[in-house]
Amino acid sequence: MRVVIFDTFQDIIANFAIVTAFLFMTSQVFFKKRGLGEPLTWSEKFIIGLIGGLLGTLLIIFTVSFDNTILDFRQLALILTALAGGIVPTLITGIIISLMRLFAFGSITTDTLIATWNTMLIALGVGIVCSMGFSYWKKWVYSLLICNVLTSIVFFLILGSHGLSPTVLFVLMMSAGGLFSAHLALFLEKAKRYSLRMERDATVDYLTGLNNHRMFDLLFNKKLSNAIDKNQELTLMLVDIDYFKKVNDTYGHPNGDSLLKQVGELLKVTSRNFDVISRIGGEEFSILLIECPHHDALVIAERIRLAVQDHPFELNDGNRINITISIGVASLSRSHQDDIIEQADLALYKAKQNGRNQVFSNLKLHES
Repeated sequence: MRVVIFDTFQDIIANFAIVTAFLFMTSQVFFKKRGLGEPLTWSEKFIIGLIGGLLGTLLIIFTVSFDNTILDFRQLALILTALAGGIVPTLITGIIISLMRLFAFGSITTDTLIATWNTMLIALGVGIVCSMGFSYWKKWVYSLLICNVLTSIVFFLILGSHGLSPTVLFVLMMSAGGLFSAHLALFLEKAKRYSLRMERDATVDYLTGLNNHRMFDLLFNKKLSNAIDKNQELTLMLVDIDYFKKVNDTYGHPNGDSLLKQVGELLKVTSRNFDVISRIGGEEFSILLIECPHHDALVIAERIRLAVQDHPFELNDGNRINITISIGVASLSRSHQDDIIEQADLALYKAKQNGRNQVFSNLKLHES
C-alpha cells in the first residue's frame, strides 16, 4: 500500500513539473516580448490552442494510477488555455486532447467517447467562464468546479459505485493542481510585467513616453553610422522650451510636467511618422530626421515652432497658456560628421541668444 501511495505521489509531482515547464516556456520564451493586455490575433489564439493541446496530451501520457483507475491533469490544460486566450483557443485545445485520446491512446470505446464528450463540455464551460468579467481567482474557482463536477459524474457513469475513491482523489488532485497552477501563472505574469516595465523604463522617458536620452544615444549612433556608410542625408533638431523655469515657478511643477507631455505629443503630430523623437533633458527634446535635406528640415522645424506657438496648452486647473520653443538644426556634412550634436547645440544656443522662439541653422554658424 505504501508503495502504491508513493508511486501515485510521484506521478502527481511529475504532472506538476510538466505544468510548471509549460507555463514558464509560454510566458518567458514563446510570448516573452508580447505586451500584457494586448488583444490576441487569430494566429496567436490558434498557437495558444495548439500549445494547450500539446500540454493536455503530455498530461494524458503522464497519468496518475490509483486503485486500477487512470487519472490525469488534462483539465488543467483547458483552464490555462482559457485564461490565456478565451473560448476559441480552449475549444482548439479540447479538440486536440479529444482526438489524441480517441486515436492515439487505445481503442475507441463507450468509456473513451464519454470521456471525450466530457473534455469538450469542460472546454466549453471553462472557455465561457474565463471570457467573462470575473476576477482571476473566481475564474479559477468556477473552472475547477466545472472540471470536478463533470468529471465526477463521468467516474460514476463508468465505474458505478466503485467511482467514489477515484472521484475523491481526482477532486483533491485537481484542487491542489489548480491552486498550484494559479499561483504559478500569477507569479509568472507579475514577473513578466516587471520585466517589461524595466525594459521600457530603460529606453522610454517616463513622463512623455518618448525615447529617453539613453535610447537617443543608441539610435543616433546607429543612424549616424548608417548615413555615413551610405552617404545619406541626416539632420538633427534640438528643441528647447523657452522660459520653462518661469513656467514651473509660476504654475508649479505638476503643470510643468503636463506641458512637457503636451509638447511631446505635439512634436509627434508635427514631425514625420518615421522621425526619431526623444526627450534628452528637463525641457529639451531632440528630433532625428532620416534622409532629410537641410532645407527640408528647416521647413519642418519652422512648422513645429509655429505649431507650438499657436497651441493653447492646458493647465491642470483647465486654464490655458501659450509657450514658445527655440530650435537648433544641424545636418550631416563631410566636414562635420562627428560633431553634429555639437553643431545642433550651438545652433540652439544662437536661437536662444537671438531672442528665442526661432529656428537657427548650423550653416549660419559657418557663414558668420
